[in-house]
Amino acid sequence: MPLLLVFTLIAACLPVEWPEPPFDPPQWTALALTGSAVSLVLVAALVLRTWVIRTLAHDPERRKVVGRVYGQWRRVLFFVNLTTTVVSIVAFGWGWFVQHHLVIEWNGTVRLAPLAELLVPLPYFVLLVGCWLIDYDTERALQRSANTNRLFQSRGRFVGHNARQFALLVMIPVVLIVLQQTLSRWAPEVTHSDWYRVGSLAIVPVVLLLMPVVMKPLLGLQPMPAGPIRDQLEALARRLNFLCTDFLLWPTHGATANAMIAGLLPRLRYVVFTDRLLEELPPDELDAVFGHEIGHAKHGHIWLYAAFLLLSLSTLAALMLFLAQQIDGSGLLNQPGYEAWLEKYQTWLLLPPVAVIAVYLFVVFGALSRRCERQADIFGCKAVSCDNPRCTGHDATTRYPSGGRALCPTGIHTFARALARVGDLNGISLVLGEGQTTFGKFVRNVWAWMRAWQHATIAQRVAYLHRLADDLAAERRFQRRLFVFKWVLMLSLTAALIVLGQAVGWRELLAAM
Repeated sequence: MPLLLVFTLIAACLPVEWPEPPFDPPQWTALALTGSAVSLVLVAALVLRTWVIRTLAHDPERRKVVGRVYGQWRRVLFFVNLTTTVVSIVAFGWGWFVQHHLVIEWNGTVRLAPLAELLVPLPYFVLLVGCWLIDYDTERALQRSANTNRLFQSRGRFVGHNARQFALLVMIPVVLIVLQQTLSRWAPEVTHSDWYRVGSLAIVPVVLLLMPVVMKPLLGLQPMPAGPIRDQLEALARRLNFLCTDFLLWPTHGATANAMIAGLLPRLRYVVFTDRLLEELPPDELDAVFGHEIGHAKHGHIWLYAAFLLLSLSTLAALMLFLAQQIDGSGLLNQPGYEAWLEKYQTWLLLPPVAVIAVYLFVVFGALSRRCERQADIFGCKAVSCDNPRCTGHDATTRYPSGGRALCPTGIHTFARALARVGDLNGISLVLGEGQTTFGKFVRNVWAWMRAWQHATIAQRVAYLHRLADDLAAERRFQRRLFVFKWVLMLSLTAALIVLGQAVGWRELLAAM
């Protein structure tokens, strides 16, 4: 769950006065307790690895069962890793250790070293890399038991592949927060300037604009070689009136089957396909998946997300400033004992806003993103649909209208098959909780929904498409509802920002951001 991970790491990097270790000497206690906790978790990962390899060596036919159990325990280890990191920072004194030992004396003052905050969640980074090194043997054993001819990548490539994804999906916002805190310590006059505050507001659209430039070297993307597949994709792009800079191949050595589009502007927009997706999908399903990605661009989803995030973060900042002003004016600060409490726990007040933003994005942005994903699904269906709403199949003579303006049952079923195949290639079952107890099904269904908070589960998406194939008129009803939802959401955020900005003062709001 990248969202939970991102905000946990951001919270760890905030300038909170973390408590001292529970025993003396404090520095050695922090190192010993944190090191022991990390080691125990890595031992558990080694035990899981050993069980998988030995079970498959004894009975390769149990591959599906072993893979399912392995996936379940990996999800458990994700939360164990997070919990271990939080306990190390808060209870074992690791956060205190970083804040009191990674310091520099400068002009008579002692300051935390530049970017030192990134070492507060170091236990998680160690666990993450350690688990990648351990999981390599497990993943290789699972692939070999499938009797495929694909050569498994080297351990270094496996770790590098995971590290690049982690850097792209998780670390960018964390590093930006840490850079801001470093500037606040070492160049406060810069962070207090109006141009810096305005620039901070523009960082979201700027990151989205420059994302394609960052992605290419970070993920090792390569131009898709000339050939039938590229010719097919270029032909579909022309038919759908879609412009992009290039088609890129993401060499994952069969680890991932996925496609994505990056870039706000056509001249700085890339469409990315993983190697396994190109190898495994038949031509009509590949067109449907590409149509889905084009749907995001055609409906302006990336622009919408940028505007939503900018408005939401500004509105939440205004709301928090408004609440702070109300508390200041209520006389609560004059209560006996409050000043001492505030002096002790003031920095901890930085954590609740992070939790509020995380919950808000999970609920509100999740609702918006899932609807936009369904809209892109429908466009993926239109990309491979003919203009006969009652057609029963396509053949070599079928003509597809330009611009993706038609929708037919065959096109819908084609995209549904592609979606199910992509899920299967990535180990996502359409039948959640199969073969488990009622409680086990419930837990697995909840976990699947939590993981798919931005897209809805593949099972839900496929089920909707099957219903749509039986009632094509439902597409127009959905588009109308989504149009209303988007405008009500964006106008509500704009109105809330105007009202709160007037209440708190625009200059005060800019200073707080």
